[in-house]
Amino acid sequence: MKQIQVLLLMGGMVILFMSQASYGRDDDAGVVRTGSDNISIRVGGTMQTRLTYAIDGGVNELEESTSRLGFGIRRTRFLIYTDIGDRIGLFFQMEGSGGTVSWLDLRGEYRIGDKTVLRMGRFVGAQPRAFARTSHSKADGVDLPVIAEKWGRMTIGSDGRDYGVEANWYLSEFELRAFVHNGYNKFNYCSAIGQEPVTGGVNTDGLAVSLAGTYKPGALENIEMGGFASLNTSRNPLTAVDGVGRNYFSYSFHSYWGPLPGDQAVRLKADVIGIQYQEVEPFGSENSIGASFFGGVLAAPHIEIFARGEYWHSDRGGRESVEAIYGTAGGTFSLSALKGDPFVANRISLAYSLRTQHCDDMSLDRNPAHVFMVHTQFCF
Repeated sequence: MKQIQVLLLMGGMVILFMSQASYGRDDDAGVVRTGSDNISIRVGGTMQTRLTYAIDGGVNELEESTSRLGFGIRRTRFLIYTDIGDRIGLFFQMEGSGGTVSWLDLRGEYRIGDKTVLRMGRFVGAQPRAFARTSHSKADGVDLPVIAEKWGRMTIGSDGRDYGVEANWYLSEFELRAFVHNGYNKFNYCSAIGQEPVTGGVNTDGLAVSLAGTYKPGALENIEMGGFASLNTSRNPLTAVDGVGRNYFSYSFHSYWGPLPGDQAVRLKADVIGIQYQEVEPFGSENSIGASFFGGVLAAPHIEIFARGEYWHSDRGGRESVEAIYGTAGGTFSLSALKGDPFVANRISLAYSLRTQHCDDMSLDRNPAHVFMVHTQFCF
């Protein structure tokens, strides 16, 4: 029932926008104007499908290998940008996946001059560049790096959003972000004074402060470097060990030559991501670190061949350590680049990924996992 209500709301919003719109002349094709010259609206979306064949060797020699073939909608997203004058902006994004529909982004922003923007709501704030700050539609090949997805599942949540307030500064070749947020991707406001108890809500203890910086030297085209650091005191369930949530410090560094698919003939990208959880008796402080290296080559203006290697290690606070190597290789055929449009818009990707077993020797022939994928993406 809730899904139907959301879809009706969505349809009503679109109808309302269109009923208020007046389309310009032929030379204004693609522009939607509202009844007020002070408001402009842009809409867009993405649909991704995926055919996957996966083989898992099991966690040890006693388990039998399993396999699975599947096809489905990886994700469908619909987004709306609204500008109210020169200062105020609104961004809404919905996602449908696996038979469910939900709001993904609900963000308002206020532009203070040309160099400072304040944002508030549920959105992608300061975090590792390799995670949700790289849009799903602009991922290299098929997926974001494994180490980035692990960071999300172990910190703020797998969709990379959180509720908070962020200030962005754009200073010539630098972009700086300061994000104060819940630290756990849940609706975490306290109850009103008339409620019992007034401290009710999501069970977290504190907030998080995250900082990120990006440097793009103007003299070097398509070069990007940056870092991220966050202190999270929410002690949210994603950090729990034996049911006890933990504070943590996390960080990342990245260096890219050609950040986006199809940017240039040769692309190279490197990411490092780390997490340090506080000590919780009887366990010690837990440290995890991952590294990812990516390379892409344009075999033709509409074809990119790519490969990625990744390493992940966690000492698990004195428990048995976990480590693994991941490898991915494949190619992307861009339908949009054939027409002179952006490479990432409409494309088909084929990829093969390998994961070694989580063990000390990380042997490639000891119960590895294999995934074969055919991935399509269509943007509008």
